[in-house]
Amino acid sequence: MGCTGSKKYPPHVSRDLERAAMAEDATPYRRTSVQQTTQIITRTVQTKSSQNAASSQILTSTTRTSNGEPRAYVSVYKRPSLSAPVDEPLFSSPITRARSPAITVKRFPELKAQLPAAGKTKTTDKAYDLSDKAYVLVFHHYKFQDTSHNREGSIYDMASIRKYMQNYRCDTLDVNENYTKQRVINKLQDISKKDFSKYSCILVFIMSHGNTNDTIMAYDGQMYGFHEDVVERCTQNATLKDKPKIFVLQACRGNAEIVTDARRVMSDKSDIVTFQSSYQGAVSYRNTKEGSFFMQAFLRLLHEHNQHNIINVNTELNKHFNEKQILQTPTLSTTLRKELIFGHLLRKR
Repeated sequence: MGCTGSKKYPPHVSRDLERAAMAEDATPYRRTSVQQTTQIITRTVQTKSSQNAASSQILTSTTRTSNGEPRAYVSVYKRPSLSAPVDEPLFSSPITRARSPAITVKRFPELKAQLPAAGKTKTTDKAYDLSDKAYVLVFHHYKFQDTSHNREGSIYDMASIRKYMQNYRCDTLDVNENYTKQRVINKLQDISKKDFSKYSCILVFIMSHGNTNDTIMAYDGQMYGFHEDVVERCTQNATLKDKPKIFVLQACRGNAEIVTDARRVMSDKSDIVTFQSSYQGAVSYRNTKEGSFFMQAFLRLLHEHNQHNIINVNTELNKHFNEKQILQTPTLSTTLRKELIFGHLLRKR
């Protein structure tokens, strides 16, 4: 009883036929799984840069299927470039080479001013240029109209200045002894106009009696000012601009009362170093047979430490005075902008 053209089988026969058909359809897969197969998986990683050629490296790893059969996997990927592409940020690549300043400046011109100039460092960048000779100016007051003020033993200080300065490039010493106040002022006016173009620096020694506010006694008993007369005239000279100006003052500085001077000074006070024999308001001591303690020690220590910055001399002075138990405190004031190595003025032997 069924439809025409269809053939009916008993239930158990139908089930056998269905199993046979399924087995026939599955045969190719079973046959393939028995054989060793290799599946290649390729991944190509493209970079953003169109100018970098794709380089490849093949990594092969082996694993096993669930039925114990080996299966090989091959992966292809791009090796990271060792140089950053020109159209990418500087540090976009995972690995980059260190760049030299020249390459960096070429790609980033705005950084040029921030990079140190190779091989451009000079000694004069941190120390004053003392390749030319020094000018030495001396005001030596040891005799006075009032003979009770005569300074016995000061001639030994003058002799020591000549002795030590002959080791350095100081062609002549401009020595002015026992001048009146007016002669001192006239000399300083000449100094303010002198051409110092061929000199590296000026060194000024002053030896006399002193008083409050760093005033200095001249031959006639009149007082001239260290700051407003001596320092001011030297700093007014345009040819001494940016050159060191060294002042060494051997004089008492009065009693403890300090007087303020009302005179106004206008010149640039940079590049100055001043050594004074005592603290403000204190006295200075002098040996009548050997010279002043300060000047003798200063000249010796300046020469012994001439390869160091000159400001270190004051430290050595105070150590010396303390060791010798001399009740005097040398002082230093400075506006130097660089190191001042006095040994650079030594004569060539």
